[in-house]
Amino acid sequence: MDRHAARLNRVLLVLTGLLLVGAGGIGLALGLRAFGFSRAREPVLSRATRHFAEAHPWYWPAIGAGAVVAAIVGIVWLLAQGRSDRITGVVLDDGDDTGRTIVPAGTLTGALQDDIRRLPGVRSARARLAGRPSAPKLRLHVAYDRRADLLELRRGIQESALVRLRGALEVERLPAVVRLSLVTGDERRTVE
Repeated sequence: MDRHAARLNRVLLVLTGLLLVGAGGIGLALGLRAFGFSRAREPVLSRATRHFAEAHPWYWPAIGAGAVVAAIVGIVWLLAQGRSDRITGVVLDDGDDTGRTIVPAGTLTGALQDDIRRLPGVRSARARLAGRPSAPKLRLHVAYDRRADLLELRRGIQESALVRLRGALEVERLPAVVRLSLVTGDERRTVE
């Protein structure tokens, strides 16, 4: 999930949560007689709403259909939370239709992370492959400290570690997003 979709997802979850907490709080306050004893004894639906529902036989089926649609949207949204564009393996194809080789993504990213961690000043490196197994994309996050020369670090990643990864994948081009974070004590600055 990219950053914009994740931000939208968080906002929608917060708004939905606030709406549900508010509705639950009002219902609880009514039941605990916070708005008076007579208000707590009143039916949930107003008299006008009850008369409207009696006069229009489609009212309750429409409410039920709306509830079913809301439940389906909620289930789809919930299932989307577990979905990721992360791939578990990369397909290497010789192009001669004799077969294909699948290399585990963890093996490739582990080797890349080890390469990058050996560079001077690097504190940590996290890599993941996303996209499709036949057309992977790389997402790389490198945390470095003040000992690192940023130009040398970038050159080491671009001209050494990524070249070896492209060679292992037998591809000329590998789309990559590299995020560099300067770590100094408790402070962290990120460059993309």
